[in-house]
Amino acid sequence: METLGNGEIRNLPLKVPPFPIYIPHHMANRNTAQFKIDGFLGVLLLVGFFIAIFFILQGVMFVLRWVAPALLIAALIIDHKVVIDYGKWLIQKLKSNPLFGIGAILFTVLGYMLVFPYLFAKALFKRKMKDVRKGFEERQQGELIDYEEISSKPRKNETLELPRLEKMEKKQRNDYDNMFD
Repeated sequence: METLGNGEIRNLPLKVPPFPIYIPHHMANRNTAQFKIDGFLGVLLLVGFFIAIFFILQGVMFVLRWVAPALLIAALIIDHKVVIDYGKWLIQKLKSNPLFGIGAILFTVLGYMLVFPYLFAKALFKRKMKDVRKGFEERQQGELIDYEEISSKPRKNETLELPRLEKMEKKQRNDYDNMFD
């Protein structure tokens, strides 16, 4: 449609291209972006992904192998009870379920690079919880102040003098005051 200068609208003929337009079948209904990987390429990418994860984890384990003893020492400094409780747990499991206890001890020895960071993280968590609990208790009870003890025995020439207490007159009292007599 075309608008002419005098406000008239007229239909124009539809122009058809002189050659047929070929639209490939897979592009005819494309509304969204699609990412399609065929079978062999998908398997290849999946294998590459797992190889990359393997090397990343191998690097992390290499670093933990050297850092883990320092983390155990730090866990002992932060909260030694975490390490002691873990040892008690191992002994208790060895007594109650010997097979599981032996497995847990073997895992601790062979997988120390995972156990020691766990103990370090647990010690940090317990210290943080203790600090939060202490702060909460201080907010609830208020901060303690320093005080000075004084003797309860009065000095010889010192007497306690109180101001004179004026008695209330009966006519100032009301029914509410009489309820507490």
